Amino acid sequence: MKKTIIATLVAGLTMPLGTAAFANDRSQPAHPESSPKGTIHVSCYRGALKNTVAWDRPNAVFIEDLVKYGYSMEQAHSLGMRVCRDEWGVGDSEHQINTMKRLLREHPVGSKF
Repeated sequence: MKKTIIATLVAGLTMPLGTAAFANDRSQPAHPESSPKGTIHVSCYRGALKNTVAWDRPNAVFIEDLVKYGYSMEQAHSLGMRVCRDEWGVGDSEHQINTMKRLLREHPVGSKF
């Protein structure tokens, strides 16, 4: 199964940042409806305060992709919140991608956390 992580910037702008090997691949736009089951769109709502994480939370596509990937709704929400509320990820989608990759390694589907 092809597994991909894609970062989505606020306001619906989409930028593909990973492929099966998690290498940069900016050649194709990400469309949740046409993505393979293993695709995770890292998509966070930023809110009005751009330099703080006061309103940050995962968008529905992020949570839904984590659930499709195999996580429970609670686990998906927890992972999404961890990625989106990381202050180091503000304005740095590459950091969000790396955080998601690390969390997938540390908390594989089926593990307790």
